[in-house]
This record gives sequence, C-alpha cells and structure tokens, in this order.
Amino acid sequence: MTMGRDNRDALVLQARAALVMAALRRSIVTYKELGLAIGLKDIELRNEMPRVLEQLANDCHNAKEPPMTALVVNSQSGAPGAGWHGNGEPWHTDVQRVFRHWANRS
Repeated sequence: MTMGRDNRDALVLQARAALVMAALRRSIVTYKELGLAIGLKDIELRNEMPRVLEQLANDCHNAKEPPMTALVVNSQSGAPGAGWHGNGEPWHTDVQRVFRHWANRS
C-alpha cells in the first residue's frame, strides 16, 4: 500500500520535527523509533519510511541544510541503511554537521 502525496508530505513534516528534536539532544534514532514517532509500523514502516526519508533528504538539500536523515540508523548495526547516500563524506561527519547546524539555530 502506498500513501498519497498529502499524507507523505505530512509524514515528512513530522519526521523533520522528530529529527530536529533528536539533533538538539545530539542523539540518533532508529528507523523503528522514527516510525513510531510519525505513526508508521510494520509493513507501512518498511514501505513508506524510505520514501519519507528520501523526500526529507531532498528537502534538506534544497534548503542547504545538512542531511538530517543521517540521524536515522538500523537498530542492529547502528548505521544508516542501504538507501543512505550522504554528501560524499563519511556518515559520522554528516551526523556531527547536523548536530552543529541545529545547535546554532536554537
């Protein structure tokens, strides 16, 4: 099952808010934790989370912000999933850039 554009836009906004809070706390979150925060679980989590994170990554890029999707990791590996593209820098570098960016905006 796929979501309509309006529903996905709402999920992206919710994910952004949750990740801003994580950045302000200097913490990372798992895909499952983010899914729970925005109301996705089970099949919806697997199907929709990649689309939500892709749209959020594009939004960050367009706003010239560091990719806050770097804060979302697999619970077992502690690293981002296969869909993580970053900006050509090591993942942990992007995590620190996100932390600094949001610390400077608070």
